[in-house]
Amino acid sequence: MTAPLQSHELRIEVTEDDLPDDRFSNHVNNARYFAFINRTFHGWYVAMGIRDRTQPFAAVMASTTYDFLREVNPPGAVLCRIRVDKVGRSSMEHSVEIWDVGAQAEPLLAGRGRVRHVWIERAARQSRPWPADLLARCWDGTPLGTAVVTPPVNNK
Repeated sequence: MTAPLQSHELRIEVTEDDLPDDRFSNHVNNARYFAFINRTFHGWYVAMGIRDRTQPFAAVMASTTYDFLREVNPPGAVLCRIRVDKVGRSSMEHSVEIWDVGAQAEPLLAGRGRVRHVWIERAARQSRPWPADLLARCWDGTPLGTAVVTPPVNNK
């Protein structure tokens, strides 16, 4: 059984504002993909109940990798999907997919990557084990690499 927040996705409209500042090309600026990933994680943090600066613990992004597979051109839309794939004592690994869902009939995988979070105690700035109640929301114990990549349904 999949934990309710093991997977999270966000549809994001892509506009001319996502082009490079110098308008060197007609495709989305590479840095914008990281903004799309960040926006998607923000929604996941809120749903998980871990976006409160007054709390003594927090999830911090420790590393991010992303492979660009194809260009995305505005106007259009992308769907950014994140999935918890692996949990350690204090770390959590997510897979990331960004799908171009705007310009064509079928969604196209634009890129994929990995993000690692670490659960920390804010005051000490030290890693701590993930709380069991949080893990129950986002982790079903499925081993890394067993998830099947499925394109999103294109609801233009």
